[in-house]
Amino acid sequence: MSAPHTKRPVIGITVRIDPATDSYHLRTTYPRAIYQAGGIPLLLPLISEAGQLETIINLLDGVLLSGNPADVDPARYGQAPHVALGPVHPERDETDAHLLQLADAKRLPVFAVCYGMQMLNVHRGGTLFQDLSSQVENVMQHQQRGSFRRLAHGIQLDADSLLAKLAGGVAVRVNSHHHQGIDELGRDLRPIAWAADGVIEAVIGTRSDHFVLGVQWHPEINADHDAFSQALFKHFIAEAALYRQRTPQE
Repeated sequence: MSAPHTKRPVIGITVRIDPATDSYHLRTTYPRAIYQAGGIPLLLPLISEAGQLETIINLLDGVLLSGNPADVDPARYGQAPHVALGPVHPERDETDAHLLQLADAKRLPVFAVCYGMQMLNVHRGGTLFQDLSSQVENVMQHQQRGSFRRLAHGIQLDADSLLAKLAGGVAVRVNSHHHQGIDELGRDLRPIAWAADGVIEAVIGTRSDHFVLGVQWHPEINADHDAFSQALFKHFIAEAALYRQRTPQE
Protein backbone atom coordinates (compact mmCIF):
# COMPACT_ATOMS: atom_id res chain seq x y z
CA MET A 1 0.00 0.00 0.00
CA SER A 2 1.46 3.34 -0.98
CA ALA A 3 1.43 6.60 0.93
CA PRO A 4 -1.41 9.04 0.14
CA HIS A 5 -0.76 11.59 -2.59
CA THR A 6 0.00 14.73 -0.61
CA LYS A 7 2.91 17.12 -0.54
CA ARG A 8 2.90 17.01 3.25
CA PRO A 9 4.76 14.05 4.79
CA VAL A 10 2.57 11.65 6.77
CA ILE A 11 3.64 11.13 10.39
CA GLY A 12 2.41 8.22 12.45
CA ILE A 13 1.89 9.01 16.15
CA THR A 14 1.50 6.25 18.71
CA VAL A 15 -1.46 6.72 21.06
CA ARG A 16 -1.82 5.89 24.75
CA ILE A 17 -4.13 3.32 26.31
CA ASP A 18 -6.30 3.47 29.42
CA PRO A 19 -6.58 -0.16 30.57
CA ALA A 20 -9.41 0.69 32.99
CA THR A 21 -11.70 1.79 30.16
CA ASP A 22 -10.01 -0.11 27.32
CA SER A 23 -9.76 3.12 25.34
CA TYR A 24 -7.09 5.01 23.39
CA HIS A 25 -6.27 8.65 24.04
CA LEU A 26 -3.70 11.32 23.14
CA ARG A 27 -3.35 15.02 23.88
CA THR A 28 -4.19 17.21 20.89
CA THR A 29 -0.81 18.94 21.20
CA TYR A 30 0.91 16.09 19.32
CA PRO A 31 -1.09 16.11 16.07
CA ARG A 32 -1.36 19.91 16.23
CA ALA A 33 2.42 20.30 16.46
CA ILE A 34 2.90 17.95 13.48
CA TYR A 35 0.31 19.74 11.36
CA GLN A 36 1.61 23.22 12.19
CA ALA A 37 5.14 22.10 11.27
CA GLY A 38 3.95 20.97 7.82
CA GLY A 39 3.06 17.30 8.29
CA ILE A 40 -0.10 15.18 8.22
CA PRO A 41 -0.65 13.44 11.59
CA LEU A 42 -1.95 9.87 11.58
CA LEU A 43 -2.79 8.36 14.97
CA LEU A 44 -1.62 4.76 15.28
CA PRO A 45 -3.56 2.15 17.26
CA LEU A 46 -1.58 -0.17 19.51
CA ILE A 47 -1.22 -3.18 17.22
CA SER A 48 1.73 -5.53 17.25
CA GLU A 49 0.43 -8.51 15.26
CA ALA A 50 2.71 -9.59 12.42
CA GLY A 51 1.80 -7.96 9.12
CA GLN A 52 -0.55 -5.27 10.38
CA LEU A 53 2.04 -2.68 11.39
CA GLU A 54 4.01 -3.46 8.22
CA THR A 55 0.97 -2.37 6.19
CA ILE A 56 0.50 0.78 8.26
CA ILE A 57 4.15 1.83 8.19
CA ASN A 58 4.15 1.83 4.39
CA LEU A 59 1.77 4.81 4.64
CA LEU A 60 4.25 6.81 6.69
CA ASP A 61 7.15 9.19 6.10
CA GLY A 62 8.06 9.42 9.78
CA VAL A 63 7.20 8.09 13.23
CA LEU A 64 6.56 10.15 16.37
CA LEU A 65 6.71 8.10 19.56
CA SER A 66 4.63 10.07 22.03
CA GLY A 67 5.04 10.25 25.78
CA ASN A 68 3.20 7.80 27.99
CA PRO A 69 2.13 7.80 31.66
CA ALA A 70 3.28 4.17 31.97
CA ASP A 71 6.86 2.89 32.30
CA VAL A 72 8.77 0.62 29.94
CA ASP A 73 8.66 -2.95 31.24
CA PRO A 74 12.09 -3.53 32.87
CA ALA A 75 12.00 -7.13 31.67
CA ARG A 76 12.79 -5.68 28.24
CA TYR A 77 16.22 -4.66 29.50
CA GLY A 78 16.85 -7.59 31.80
CA GLN A 79 15.94 -6.11 35.17
CA ALA A 80 13.54 -6.97 37.97
CA PRO A 81 10.93 -4.30 38.76
CA HIS A 82 12.10 -1.57 41.14
CA VAL A 83 9.79 -0.82 44.06
CA ALA A 84 9.03 2.61 42.52
CA LEU A 85 8.20 1.26 39.05
CA GLY A 86 4.98 2.75 37.72
CA PRO A 87 2.27 0.98 35.69
CA VAL A 88 3.32 -0.94 32.57
CA HIS A 89 1.23 -1.06 29.38
CA PRO A 90 2.39 -4.09 27.34
CA GLU A 91 0.34 -3.05 24.29
CA ARG A 92 2.24 0.23 24.05
CA ASP A 93 5.64 -1.36 24.71
CA GLU A 94 5.09 -3.99 22.02
CA THR A 95 3.75 -1.55 19.43
CA ASP A 96 6.59 0.94 19.91
CA ALA A 97 9.23 -1.80 19.83
CA HIS A 98 7.77 -3.19 16.60
CA LEU A 99 7.54 0.28 15.05
CA LEU A 100 11.17 0.99 15.90
CA GLN A 101 12.23 -2.31 14.36
CA LEU A 102 10.39 -1.46 11.15
CA ALA A 103 11.68 2.13 11.17
CA ASP A 104 15.24 0.83 11.47
CA ALA A 105 14.71 -1.48 8.51
CA LYS A 106 13.18 1.24 6.32
CA ARG A 107 15.41 4.08 7.64
CA LEU A 108 12.20 5.93 8.50
CA PRO A 109 12.74 9.19 10.44
CA VAL A 110 11.93 8.87 14.15
CA PHE A 111 11.19 11.56 16.74
CA ALA A 112 10.86 10.05 20.22
CA VAL A 113 9.43 12.05 23.14
CA CYS A 114 9.90 11.22 26.86
CA TYR A 115 8.73 7.59 27.23
CA GLY A 116 9.38 7.32 23.48
CA MET A 117 13.06 8.19 24.00
CA GLN A 118 13.29 5.65 26.80
CA MET A 119 11.78 2.95 24.59
CA LEU A 120 14.16 3.94 21.79
CA ASN A 121 17.11 3.43 24.13
CA VAL A 122 15.81 0.05 25.30
CA HIS A 123 15.13 -1.01 21.70
CA ARG A 124 18.78 -0.24 20.91
CA GLY A 125 19.99 -2.45 23.78
CA GLY A 126 20.29 0.19 26.51
CA THR A 127 18.89 0.29 30.04
CA LEU A 128 16.95 2.76 32.18
CA PHE A 129 17.02 4.14 35.67
CA GLN A 130 13.66 2.83 36.87
CA ASP A 131 13.32 5.67 39.36
CA LEU A 132 15.62 8.69 39.16
CA SER A 133 14.85 9.95 42.65
CA SER A 134 16.17 6.77 44.28
CA GLN A 135 18.85 5.72 41.77
CA VAL A 136 20.65 8.95 40.80
CA GLU A 137 22.80 10.81 43.30
CA ASN A 138 21.97 14.51 43.82
CA VAL A 139 19.09 14.23 41.36
CA MET A 140 16.89 17.26 40.65
CA GLN A 141 13.10 17.25 40.36
CA HIS A 142 12.20 15.74 36.99
CA GLN A 143 8.56 14.91 37.73
CA GLN A 144 7.26 18.44 37.28
CA ARG A 145 4.33 19.62 39.36
CA GLY A 146 1.85 22.26 38.26
CA SER A 147 1.49 23.49 34.70
CA PHE A 148 2.77 21.19 31.96
CA ARG A 149 3.83 24.27 30.00
CA ARG A 150 6.19 25.67 32.63
CA LEU A 151 9.88 25.47 31.73
CA ALA A 152 10.99 23.67 34.87
CA HIS A 153 14.77 23.39 34.54
CA GLY A 154 17.71 24.11 32.30
CA ILE A 155 19.62 21.67 30.10
CA GLN A 156 23.05 21.88 28.50
CA LEU A 157 23.34 21.09 24.79
CA ASP A 158 26.33 19.63 22.96
CA ALA A 159 27.77 22.65 21.15
CA ASP A 160 28.23 20.66 17.93
CA SER A 161 24.78 19.09 17.96
CA LEU A 162 21.62 19.63 15.95
CA LEU A 163 19.88 20.84 19.11
CA ALA A 164 22.40 23.63 19.67
CA LYS A 165 21.91 24.72 16.08
CA LEU A 166 18.12 24.75 16.43
CA ALA A 167 18.25 26.48 19.81
CA GLY A 168 20.84 29.05 18.74
CA GLY A 169 22.96 28.28 21.80
CA VAL A 170 24.05 25.62 24.27
CA ALA A 171 21.59 26.23 27.11
CA VAL A 172 17.79 26.12 27.12
CA ARG A 173 15.01 25.54 29.62
CA VAL A 174 12.50 22.72 29.20
CA ASN A 175 9.44 21.25 30.86
CA SER A 176 9.89 17.92 32.64
CA HIS A 177 7.41 15.09 33.24
CA HIS A 178 9.26 11.84 33.95
CA HIS A 179 10.66 9.76 36.79
CA GLN A 180 12.78 7.44 34.64
CA GLY A 181 15.75 8.13 32.37
CA ILE A 182 18.56 6.60 30.36
CA ASP A 183 21.20 4.65 32.30
CA GLU A 184 23.30 2.58 29.88
CA LEU A 185 23.18 4.08 26.39
CA GLY A 186 21.88 1.96 23.51
CA ARG A 187 23.77 1.28 20.29
CA ASP A 188 23.95 3.85 17.49
CA LEU A 189 22.84 6.65 19.83
CA ARG A 190 24.79 9.68 21.05
CA PRO A 191 23.78 11.86 24.01
CA ILE A 192 23.52 15.55 23.05
CA ALA A 193 21.81 17.17 26.07
CA TRP A 194 22.03 16.80 29.85
CA ALA A 195 20.36 18.18 32.96
CA ALA A 196 22.53 19.65 35.71
CA ASP A 197 22.40 16.34 37.60
CA GLY A 198 23.84 14.47 34.61
CA VAL A 199 20.59 12.86 33.46
CA ILE A 200 20.58 12.49 29.66
CA GLU A 201 17.96 14.79 28.16
CA ALA A 202 18.37 14.04 24.43
CA VAL A 203 19.98 11.51 22.09
CA ILE A 204 20.54 11.45 18.36
CA GLY A 205 21.12 8.54 16.02
CA THR A 206 24.65 8.09 14.70
CA ARG A 207 23.71 6.39 11.40
CA SER A 208 24.19 8.83 8.53
CA ASP A 209 21.29 7.33 6.54
CA HIS A 210 18.69 7.33 9.31
CA PHE A 211 17.41 10.35 11.24
CA VAL A 212 16.59 9.48 14.86
CA LEU A 213 16.11 12.06 17.63
CA GLY A 214 14.93 11.49 21.19
CA VAL A 215 14.15 14.18 23.78
CA GLN A 216 13.24 13.63 27.41
CA TRP A 217 10.99 16.70 27.70
CA HIS A 218 7.71 17.51 25.91
CA PRO A 219 8.23 20.04 23.08
CA GLU A 220 4.74 19.34 21.71
CA ILE A 221 3.17 21.07 24.73
CA ASN A 222 4.76 24.43 23.90
CA ALA A 223 4.99 24.09 20.12
CA ASP A 224 2.21 26.65 19.65
CA HIS A 225 4.44 29.50 20.89
CA ASP A 226 8.00 28.37 21.76
CA ALA A 227 10.57 28.87 18.97
CA PHE A 228 12.84 25.98 20.03
CA SER A 229 9.93 23.53 20.24
CA GLN A 230 8.72 24.66 16.82
CA ALA A 231 12.21 24.25 15.37
CA LEU A 232 12.38 20.64 16.58
CA PHE A 233 9.14 19.72 14.85
CA LYS A 234 9.99 21.63 11.69
CA HIS A 235 13.32 19.82 11.43
CA PHE A 236 11.63 16.46 11.94
CA ILE A 237 9.10 17.25 9.21
CA ALA A 238 11.93 18.35 6.91
CA GLU A 239 13.63 14.98 7.46
CA ALA A 240 10.34 13.20 6.74
CA ALA A 241 9.93 15.24 3.55
CA LEU A 242 13.43 14.17 2.43
CA TYR A 243 12.51 10.55 3.14
CA ARG A 244 9.35 10.97 1.08
CA GLN A 245 11.34 12.35 -1.85
CA ARG A 246 13.70 9.38 -1.75
CA THR A 247 10.87 6.81 -1.50
CA PRO A 248 9.04 5.97 -4.76
CA GLN A 249 5.32 6.81 -4.65
CA GLU A 250 2.72 4.99 -6.71
